[in-house]
Parts: sequence; C-alpha cells; structure tokens
Amino acid sequence: MQYPFLSRRRRGMASPWLLAGFLGLSLLSPLAQATTGPEVQVTASFVIDFEFDWGRDGVYCASCNQGAGNARLAFSDGRQRLWVAQVDPDTGAFLPADGQGVLVDKHAAPATTFGNGPEWAVSAQGSQLVYSKYLSDQLPSKSTVGLGVASMVGGQWTTELLSDSLQRVSPIATMDLDAATPLIQYQDTGRVNTYWRLLADGSDEHPITVPGYSAGARRWVPGTHQIVITGSDAAGLSQVFLYDADTGATQQLTHERGSVSGAMMWRAPEYDNEYIFFAVVNAKTVVVYRQLPDTHGALSWQAIQRTPLPASYPYVWSPEYFVHNGRSYIFFQMNQSPVAWTLNSPSQIGMVGVLPENSTLQNLTPDADTVRMRMDPEYYITSQGPFIYYNRFRAQGPASPGNSEGVWRVDTGLGPALSPLRQGH
Repeated sequence: MQYPFLSRRRRGMASPWLLAGFLGLSLLSPLAQATTGPEVQVTASFVIDFEFDWGRDGVYCASCNQGAGNARLAFSDGRQRLWVAQVDPDTGAFLPADGQGVLVDKHAAPATTFGNGPEWAVSAQGSQLVYSKYLSDQLPSKSTVGLGVASMVGGQWTTELLSDSLQRVSPIATMDLDAATPLIQYQDTGRVNTYWRLLADGSDEHPITVPGYSAGARRWVPGTHQIVITGSDAAGLSQVFLYDADTGATQQLTHERGSVSGAMMWRAPEYDNEYIFFAVVNAKTVVVYRQLPDTHGALSWQAIQRTPLPASYPYVWSPEYFVHNGRSYIFFQMNQSPVAWTLNSPSQIGMVGVLPENSTLQNLTPDADTVRMRMDPEYYITSQGPFIYYNRFRAQGPASPGNSEGVWRVDTGLGPALSPLRQGH
C-alpha cells in the first residue's frame, strides 16, 4: 500500500437491465448491502502497512522458504526495524500478535517516510523482501537511503543494499512463483521519476516513461513484465496506462471524462482467464474493464461494471482484489471524507464482485454504533475463507498513532476454498 499523503454507456431501445446483462455491464444501486459478521481484533499493537507473503492466496506451504513457510507478514515500525511474523492459516491470527517475530533489519525506512513499507518479492528463488533501506553507518536521510533486499540464506535472513541504488525508494516487486528472477519498480526520493530493474545486484536501471505520471498508482500485472500505471491524457485528466518493461511501449487503456486512479489488472477465472482491470473514477466509482469488440470488431477496453459508492460513504481508497473459488472480488476503504488518510472522518470496508450475480456492493463493517476510521485493507485467505485486515482508529483528539486500536479483520462470508489449501514442496 502506498501512502500518498505522507512522503501505495450505451443508449438503445432495449430495457437497461436486459442491455446490461447482454453487455456484462451492471447498473448498480448506490445503496450498499450489509453483511453479517463482527469485526475481530487481531492485535492491539500499532502494525502499519503490513504485507502478507504469497500464502495469502489460500495455498499454505509449510515447507516453502527453507521451512519458514509462506504464511507470513512483514512490516517496518517507527524505529526503522523490519519485522517478519507468522500468520496462522486456519485462524488468521498473527504469531506473535504484535508482528514482531523475527527482526530482519535495523535500518529500514518506516512506511510513513517515503510512502510505502516493505513488499514481498516472489519467484523460483523463494520469498524475498524489498524495501527502502538506509546505509547502516550514516544518519537516515534522502541521500543515505536506497533499495534494500532481504533474503533467506541457510534459514536466516540476510540483507543488502543494491548497488547504484542510493536515493531510490519504495520498490514493488513481481510475485510470480515460476519466474527465475523478480523485477522491481521504484521511485526517486522526490517521487518524480519511476524506474524498473531486475532484482539482482548490478542490474541496469530503466526509466518508466508514462505521460504525466506523478506518484500515482503503479502495479505489476501478474504473469507479465507489464505495469498498470496512472498518467495524464492530452486534456490533463488522469487515466490508466499499460507500460511494458520488455519493450518500453506505453498504451492508454482508459478514456474517461474524469480523473482515474488506483488500477489493478489480473486474469479473471470467471471470464475464461482473460485479463481484466479495475480503476476508480473521480474517487467515487469503482469501474471494471474488459477487452471486447468495438463497433468495428476490434478489441478495445470497455467498462463492464460501474459501482458508485453510497452517499453516506462516497469516496473510494486503497482498492485491491483477490480471487477465491473461481471468482474475483474487489475490496476497498469507503470514506466519508475526500481526504484518503484522515483520522477525523469515519470509514468502512466495502467489497464487490465482477459478475452480474455478485456485483452488489457489500459493506463488510456496517455496525453504525462503532464509528471508526478503517484504513489500508489487505486480504488473507484462511482455511475458513477470505478475511480482510485493516488498521482501525478512534476519532479523538489530534490524529496520531495514540488513536490506534491496532489491526482488525472481518470475514468476507465467502466460505472455505472448494479445494485443499495445503501444498507441500
């Protein structure tokens, strides 16, 4: 997750509902459907911007990563310490509860310094961590920070600062189990320029050229060397672009009459494993896009679903997706305030599917008596089914970590996986 404030139609004579079904376009009510299921406190500790290892996708592998498993989380605290802890794949509990399991590094920049904390990098080499790392023998500053990599060697974590990476921060890595070597994308300390390189010492740096990019969303497309990223069109509106690291080519994917942000692309099993993506238009509507024939028969990216948020919580932040039992779901923070990271305005956690039959917006945290700020949602698929985790805050006094109620989670209600969650290799 990036922290931007701190440093992740058609007309016709047919019935609109019939036309929507034919086009795959859901015309949704702005009312959110509430689901049952109480919020559960995972920890009272202040664990911000935690990220889960690939076990979060519902396939638990106890023997992976030299016996450390893949059910883990990582985060960096306010004292520049990078931690890794276990996640119970059955209950979803943090082990230990405060997340401070194994101390990996004492020179990691907190997420609040450059806008992002540690991220997992997954490949045939196993799970590694990439993060903003300070030189160990100098005071922390923009000139002494670079790209850190943590890897397990002989069952122990080792860390390094990639060569020629000073004044580079906030790396995000590919997460493809069969890839020989991960790729990382990252920014300079001014968050003006964006680059990519192989996650290997001495690899060359390549600029990512997208018109009008300015520290917006940037996500790898799973199984590719492509990045969905926000830039600006000729009219100055923020749109979604696709950048290919192999060729350097850039393609504009959206042409909305509004500002577009927060895009992610993936293979959707419910659409024959075709790539689809979502984005947020004008900070209020979650839109799903799919390649379909246009009026000339050529494939083009078209909106198949538009989900406006309810008037009580109209603003979308931190959208992500997961796939469970052959269906894709988008989840996000629903805010009363247009300011993404305010601790003075309530927020809820929403979720929506990408098929007409599951496209009704659900409020996963509907308890009106518990007015809280819920931020930075992440998913983990346990043996009970997918849980959504988030930081929760009370609105009292000035915004500070002192208002934190720790990490909470809520059950999506989707139930267990239809196939076994255990994997051994």
